[in-house]
Amino acid sequence: MTETSSLNETFFRLPSRQRYDEVIALIKKKNSIWTLSDAQGCLILPLGQDKILPIWPTLELALSWGQKDYPDFTPLEISSMDWTDKWLPGMEKDGFDVGVAPNLAGECIVSSAQEHAGDIQG
Repeated sequence: MTETSSLNETFFRLPSRQRYDEVIALIKKKNSIWTLSDAQGCLILPLGQDKILPIWPTLELALSWGQKDYPDFTPLEISSMDWTDKWLPGMEKDGFDVGVAPNLAGECIVSSAQEHAGDIQG
């Protein structure tokens, strides 16, 4: 097992709240976040009536998460400034929610774009 895959496994084993808090802290420090996309656009996961955009704090985590079920998707980097200034307002307008750092079982904290923006500003 490589050092990166070991770090990924450790991160994915953290409780959802801890993963969420780490991602918020990184965005506040102006780090980019990552999602997955293909030629049609970003990966949107249906959850009941909700439409969820999953995000991760690193390229490696996004790749690791998507490789099994979404091998045709590639990581897309989003700067923290674009995330807060463009993506979140657009997602709020379009009714998309944010799934922060899903683990390999798909468990994560899901919040509205507005709630997520409030956590970043808080």
